[in-house]
Amino acid sequence: MLPRSVLLLLPIVGAFACGSASAQEEPASAAESSTSRVERAIADCERFRDDPKELARRRRALAWLGEMNDPAATDYLKKELESAGTGAGAVMVLDAIAKAPRPTLQRELFDTLHGPKASEAVRVAAAKAIAAFGERGIDRLLEIAHGNPEATTGKARETVIGVLIDSGDDRALRSFAPKLLEGPMADRLRLLRRMENVGAVYPIDAARVRLVTEGTLDVAAVAWRQLAMHGHDRARSLAIDMLERLVDEPRPGVAADLIGGVASVGDPDLYPVLLRFAVAGGDVVRKALRSAAPAVAKDPALVEFLIHKGIENDDPKVRDAARILLEEAPARAFAPLMERVRAELRRGSKKSLDLAVSLHDLLAKDPGWSVELLALANSNDDELRAIGLSLLLRIGSDVAIPAAQKCLTHRNWPLRSLAYRYLTKCRDTSSIPLLIARFEREDEGRLAQELATALFAHTGTRCWRRVEWEAWWEAHKVGFALPHADTIRAGDGSGGGTTVSYHGIPVTSRRVAFLIDFSGSMAERIGTDKKRKRIEEAKEQLAAVVQGISSDHRMNLIWFSNEVHAEWDRLQRATEDNKKKLLEDLAKLPLGPGTNVFDAIELAFRDPDVDTIYLLTDGEPTTGRFVDTPGILDEVRRMNRGRQIVLHAIGIGTDSELLRRLAEDSGGVYKRIR
Repeated sequence: MLPRSVLLLLPIVGAFACGSASAQEEPASAAESSTSRVERAIADCERFRDDPKELARRRRALAWLGEMNDPAATDYLKKELESAGTGAGAVMVLDAIAKAPRPTLQRELFDTLHGPKASEAVRVAAAKAIAAFGERGIDRLLEIAHGNPEATTGKARETVIGVLIDSGDDRALRSFAPKLLEGPMADRLRLLRRMENVGAVYPIDAARVRLVTEGTLDVAAVAWRQLAMHGHDRARSLAIDMLERLVDEPRPGVAADLIGGVASVGDPDLYPVLLRFAVAGGDVVRKALRSAAPAVAKDPALVEFLIHKGIENDDPKVRDAARILLEEAPARAFAPLMERVRAELRRGSKKSLDLAVSLHDLLAKDPGWSVELLALANSNDDELRAIGLSLLLRIGSDVAIPAAQKCLTHRNWPLRSLAYRYLTKCRDTSSIPLLIARFEREDEGRLAQELATALFAHTGTRCWRRVEWEAWWEAHKVGFALPHADTIRAGDGSGGGTTVSYHGIPVTSRRVAFLIDFSGSMAERIGTDKKRKRIEEAKEQLAAVVQGISSDHRMNLIWFSNEVHAEWDRLQRATEDNKKKLLEDLAKLPLGPGTNVFDAIELAFRDPDVDTIYLLTDGEPTTGRFVDTPGILDEVRRMNRGRQIVLHAIGIGTDSELLRRLAEDSGGVYKRIR
């Protein structure tokens, strides 16, 4: 039996279907002339029916058939829809039906739209097929959108509203304007957000203007941003009305909408407000900053303001926000900033180095920036050399190959590590004998692995002793050409290294600190079956690593909640006694409040022997010397300038921008555990 919602619609559908089929379908003579074409299309549909490998070709065949306004084509598509029901295959059948008006299929389309098991994709495809009937199809959809709520399901109504808005039909759009000014604010906000891309429709814009002053703060912010983005002539004057409503600092969601509005409206008086909202924090604000970047790039005055008042601000949160807003700005806009940074670098002050590192992504747009970095890479100062090489590595510039080669024999292991990684990315045959000369001289796990990776990147082969490498090079060096990058990617690059891994990230270092979150939220469940706690997964993974590494590894465990503690003051050999002690203590550690990420990282950095960190957490920082993402990133970059510690980050039950950027900055791996 049909659902009550569909029964209520049958009189409408029946009346619609009473029109002459011959008025909608091709005349008999035309149909006869197209019979062979329809038959051929149907044959193609049948030929690809049961082969999952031919799904794309079957979709194309159905689409071709759908373009034929022929009774035979319609009958075939009807049977296909009945066969597909509301399954995944129904979407491509419905898409084919929508290629031409097919009034004889109205009942089937309405049944599909209201099917209790239909997915959103199937409902959307059915509604689009109804809309293909033209004005009468739009009328039927409008009756669902604005009619008796008991006559249709809530899901079908929401789908129809979305399809009507996306259709761009002026009559349909105007019909929704009154809904923006009536009913609960939550419903108005949902509809307003659905109209994100609707501009220059008078009733809707008029409703938005009223909502700026009459709606709740979150509704008003969205309405004003949309007016600004669509260039409404009242957006600038309404900014005052909008800002006067802010008694306290706005919530991140409201701040995000205000950022989009200020960036679009182009009023210099509002530029300081943009930075005020930009430091509200949170992923929603960072997303808004990136979305606003194209609008910022079109406003030269705003770009100049952000460079002078944002990039050069003492607050790292302000600097980070300005950097994101300027991501789309043209390279020429940074020429004055480039000159200032160049002058600062010549002075060699600590502030100039901090500035160079924090502005690297922006300054890299200027071709002259690589010249400045090359000068740093050729410096006699180890810290300057590390900064120059690491930043050139980030942009993939090969101008410092000779400088990196000179670092291969440096007494400072962080510089050797950086040189191996730089030469792995920036390959040159002249590096091969120099890398071979280092073979068997790197006895530390991470550096030995990095050297092996660099050699593989240059040669596409592996040897296990230096004498073997020397013999291989002697036989191949004349006329040698670097292997294609695809060949290198096809290899695992492991060099036969360790099989021990932590959450799937190989443990190649022999001097490693494990940082584990012991906050209360680690007691929550993970996985599809929800039978395991996050902390149980973290402990089990660490226990496997500790048991698997050999005694020539040195290790430490640092755990954190609101406070930070370490198993030992310094890395300790992975002897059986030390392994036993660590695992016994690990099993007894209690969970606590707070998430102190930065202080845990800082404690690991205090040990001069640590070269690799594995950081695991399930949440954003809530306590510690730094809690905001920009502040943590700035300080870790500063600490790591002369250390070259690789930081691998694991987000357990969370997807973290902070963890991702910590890993990227240090050459580590970021992994999310669901």
